Amino acid sequence: MKPVEFSRRQFLGNISYSVLASKLGLLAGPIPRNDANPLIVRVHDSGASRTWDYSASHPWNRSAEPSTLADMDNGKFRRDRYFDHIDEAKVISMLRRGLTELTGTGSTREAWGNLLKSYKRGDKVTIKVNLNNASYNEDITTNRMDQTIPLINAVVGDLVENISIAEENITVADPSRWIHPGILFNRCRYKKVRWVDSRSPELWDSRESVVFTKDQPVRPGNSNLPEKVSFHLPNVYTKADHIINLCLMKNHGCGITGAMKNHFGAIPSPTPKYLHDGLGEKSYIADLCNTNSIKNKVRINICDAIFANWHDNVWSPRPWKTFPEESPNSLFFGTDPVAFDSVLLQHITDEVNAQGNNAPMWVQEAVRAHQFLHYAMDYHRLGIHEHKPFHRIEYRQIENL
Repeated sequence: MKPVEFSRRQFLGNISYSVLASKLGLLAGPIPRNDANPLIVRVHDSGASRTWDYSASHPWNRSAEPSTLADMDNGKFRRDRYFDHIDEAKVISMLRRGLTELTGTGSTREAWGNLLKSYKRGDKVTIKVNLNNASYNEDITTNRMDQTIPLINAVVGDLVENISIAEENITVADPSRWIHPGILFNRCRYKKVRWVDSRSPELWDSRESVVFTKDQPVRPGNSNLPEKVSFHLPNVYTKADHIINLCLMKNHGCGITGAMKNHFGAIPSPTPKYLHDGLGEKSYIADLCNTNSIKNKVRINICDAIFANWHDNVWSPRPWKTFPEESPNSLFFGTDPVAFDSVLLQHITDEVNAQGNNAPMWVQEAVRAHQFLHYAMDYHRLGIHEHKPFHRIEYRQIENL
């Protein structure tokens, strides 16, 4: 039988991905009814951060950030750090409000009981964080955007204090990256929590790997990388009973690096390099999120958007026009990863549009490169993707009072 062929123009402009998927025989049955209208919650609190002078980080690129020990003592670079401007008490309050709003419960104890279904004493909980921009030197800190400790402390604290999970059974992890001791580890209020990063032993579990469907990994040209690599998942995923996915709100070449793209930190380096060419329009992210440990163990996605970056995924936070303050001062909550990223993408798209000429053409193009969300919905049935006005996604925005 002759395969059906579609041009890129047809793919992006003339038909929806759901139609394409049906033509290719990819649909795997209806989305379960209880996932038909996923709820995404945004909690906003103007007091979540103190005033941050964004202009002092201009032009928000390599020239504005220290990269050596000498740079750290150079008056050319600002000394303050955006993550020190976050109010942890407010973040704790926002977390509790978001958890109860998402689950329709009266306490976070009830909320976690709703989310961590089948939880039993002794279960292992992995908290996945996003540390793509770590300095890899404990004497160097920058304002490049990464996960911050207030939300980690808030989540761990609620698990320990409200549902009595032992600290030793909680792991904070970014298996392919580096955890900065001064920024994160030493600031964690729970000293028995386990930390796993790229330096940890016995990281990968060969029993579970990503199965690629529509698109296959491509070795970068003109490189010394091996012809083939393994896309194993980490032991902190495969041996966990529950995964809590903490992500950031940042623009990316694939439109959004939010909940789903965060799991790229859960495959061995340098394998992500084999997936970055045309990432947003390929099936890679959806295929990764369809692995058993991710699809079946991630209980909730929480986005740390106290600070965020509508421009790129590499450098320091940028000021926003579409939130009440220059900093979004928000946390997002959801269990449907596709709907979750759809909402984050909508916020970034709205901001890019509001920025006008401040947004370079490649930034404007990036927010349109998100076919992986269509594929995640139509082929893997991982959730709901749509743009505003939302009809299938229930998006609830609340103030933390």
